[in-house]
Amino acid sequence: MFTLIILALGMAAIAASFLSTSTSPITVEQALPAGVLALSWRCVGEIRTRNGLRTLWTGEGETAAFARAYSADRDGMRGAGFSWDNHTPVCWEAVPAPEDADVLAAVAAAESAADAIEAGKAAARIAAVQQADRDWLAHRAERERAIARLKACLDGQPWAWTKRKQEWAVSLLKDRPSERDARLAGELVDEVEFMIAEVIKRLGAVRIEEWWDRAGDEGVRAAVLQACRLLSGLDEDRAAIRNNVGWSAAHSHTGHVVASLHALDQTQASHALRAVWAHRRQIGAELRAAIFGSAGV
Repeated sequence: MFTLIILALGMAAIAASFLSTSTSPITVEQALPAGVLALSWRCVGEIRTRNGLRTLWTGEGETAAFARAYSADRDGMRGAGFSWDNHTPVCWEAVPAPEDADVLAAVAAAESAADAIEAGKAAARIAAVQQADRDWLAHRAERERAIARLKACLDGQPWAWTKRKQEWAVSLLKDRPSERDARLAGELVDEVEFMIAEVIKRLGAVRIEEWWDRAGDEGVRAAVLQACRLLSGLDEDRAAIRNNVGWSAAHSHTGHVVASLHALDQTQASHALRAVWAHRRQIGAELRAAIFGSAGV
């Protein structure tokens, strides 16, 4: 019985020794080159693989250096046994183990490849900046004109811009607009100017019969234009909110376009009269009288 106890204690000591070996950092003499790729390597043990017997090592610590080298020279690193197990660096070391110099040479080659890749990227960034400078100098005047045109349209006709389109336009107002910025600026202004031109075209194409005779009076035309400008000044929300201030959604576009004109012809004035009539309570009595003939309408 005593002999069995001694034997059991001996087996336990051997198992404990093996566990300690497999879970502790390996000494320089036993392990991969000390600190290779800034990791501490632990021996899992020898494993039979399809490529023969291998010693499996797992790396512990910050993996940035390992990831950098592996990404730059995957084939070279795998040739030395390095790879990933999920997010853990591992090394399937050949049995018998290669010389430290061979492992270090593979790692050095991968790190050199990483240096070359980073140098190439840095050179590309510098070249891109230099090209952008040359491009800006060559096209500065035309791009600045496009942005100035956009800014003038935003400032002078803010009512013609939807909120989304306005935000997009404002994002293009840069000190050094790119070719794309300038092109988009021009396209946005073209769209707005086309919309305004279409409204003006419609205002001149069909007259509003019920207001036609009154629109023939030059004084009425001047007064209704003044009313359109007043209502447009009140319409800060572009009729987005039903608050009985400024234009309603039905007349907002027409009212703002009319307000932007220098003078109205009879057809345009007939449209303006119909629009102002719907909002007449927002204009003063004197202006109502000038437009409609009586302040009490």
